[in-house]
Amino acid sequence: MLSKKLTRTVTGVLVALAALTSITACSGGSSSAASGSTLVIEDNPVSPLTQDFNPFDTNDTANLVNAVGLIYEPLLQFNVMQPGVVYPWLAKSYTFGNDGKTVTFALQPSAKWSDGQAFTSQDVAFTFNLMKQNKAINTNGINPTSVSTPDAHTVVLNFATPQYTDLYYIGSAYIVPRHIWKSVSAPSTWQDTTPVGTGPYSLNQFNAQGFTLSRTSDYWQGQPKIANVKFPSYVSNTSASLALAQGQIDWGGNDIANIQKTFISADPTHNKYWFAPVNVATLELNTTKAPLNDAAVRRAISAGIDRTALSTIGETGYEPPATSSGGLLLGGVDDKFLAPSLTNDLTQNRSQVSSILSGDGYTQVNGKWTKNGATIKFALEDPSSYSDYYEDIALVSQQLNAEGFDTTVDGTTADAWVSDYNTGNYDATIHWGSVGPTPYYQYDNWLDSNLTAPIGTAATGDQSRFNDPQAQAALAQFAGTNDPTTQAAALTTLQQIVATQAPVIPLLYAAAWDEYSTKKFTGWPTAANPYEDPTPNSPFLEYTVLHLTPASS
Repeated sequence: MLSKKLTRTVTGVLVALAALTSITACSGGSSSAASGSTLVIEDNPVSPLTQDFNPFDTNDTANLVNAVGLIYEPLLQFNVMQPGVVYPWLAKSYTFGNDGKTVTFALQPSAKWSDGQAFTSQDVAFTFNLMKQNKAINTNGINPTSVSTPDAHTVVLNFATPQYTDLYYIGSAYIVPRHIWKSVSAPSTWQDTTPVGTGPYSLNQFNAQGFTLSRTSDYWQGQPKIANVKFPSYVSNTSASLALAQGQIDWGGNDIANIQKTFISADPTHNKYWFAPVNVATLELNTTKAPLNDAAVRRAISAGIDRTALSTIGETGYEPPATSSGGLLLGGVDDKFLAPSLTNDLTQNRSQVSSILSGDGYTQVNGKWTKNGATIKFALEDPSSYSDYYEDIALVSQQLNAEGFDTTVDGTTADAWVSDYNTGNYDATIHWGSVGPTPYYQYDNWLDSNLTAPIGTAATGDQSRFNDPQAQAALAQFAGTNDPTTQAAALTTLQQIVATQAPVIPLLYAAAWDEYSTKKFTGWPTAANPYEDPTPNSPFLEYTVLHLTPASS
């Protein structure tokens, strides 16, 4: 255990303070060069768009296209590409006390809301109390026992348990203005048509085909170098990828087939990409529905999947096949946590499918595994507009049906899929994993039953509705300490749970889709300079946008 009072204003934060200073200095001198600059971003094909910028509603336009992080801001920014690097944001520093059960944030005194009102500790306290009182918006289960505000620029959060790992969730939460949100009766569904945030951009123009954010004139870090950020609407990855290749989009987050031919060759000088592996894509199974409530069935499904085909066909080789049933993101810093018994144990194995299901009481009738007159029947659901995932589920369905399962493919709209996924109105789906500085964050999102909800009610995590006391104990073990040995032991337990009970089935090491052009803007994160997650997702994209410079300046 560390000392009772651990001050975390350390190297990563000090480096970040220097970075923020450089942003402000450059911004102040580049307003004329950037007066007409417009950055066009497309990360998620959604059409038509609706005017809703509620940061707590995962199904609204701003969240679906990942624009929220330019309007609303968190206390801290985290560089998941470099674990341990934390950037101060609305909080200029933070301090742990009481064995990690107390977190004190010192706030930026210059921050203000886009309507001109001052940003204070009252806004921060209000936001965390609002989340505590409304489970539907408390996406990461942040539950302080008390929140106090010693002065206008200090907020103290007390918890019943250590918050060393939850700092990522606490620091990443979007802060909302108390003077507006205090009158909102249903924060999870309120339609925030004219958002007021502390961020560098505010809503300027909106219609169903796209919207434009323009820089806030008195943004607290200094005027952004880019004048406008535009988010156009597209109906599919295919149409978005075509627009990207044609130079209509500056920054994309799409899976593009044959990227060298379809994107790089269109402008070899300026078109670039960096597909950094950042999480594990899994087949998530609704463990409340028969026959998927049977762990043996879930393990047999895993054994019946050819992940190499998903990688080469569905993801055109950009996302390598997962190799361990335990769920770790391998090929990087997480390798040191791998349980030796789970090394390279994910291969398609027809005899294993037969062995598992026969041992579970199934027999083959007319080519289908059957027990008590019922086949192993379920639907695989993903948006048809997500061209890679849709092809992946079609491949999985084809593979499993050839193994004697009884599956169908359900291509739906993106917004319907998000709703089905969160409310548990699905059988199985392919979904990307949660991103975080350590593997804990993926496991917490997959397995933490504190984040789930009854079928029909939106869950903020554990959408498979998996509930296991051993998983809860291991998550608590990891979160309750900063001791590496104890945390590694907890990760071993979590790997074994995923491997043996398979509430989620690892498929691919998912990439941070990142295509960009240096023709109009420079300063992008790269493998050589991984200052942030490169994909245009919230909250990460704000840090990148503030580091970009118009090429003409």
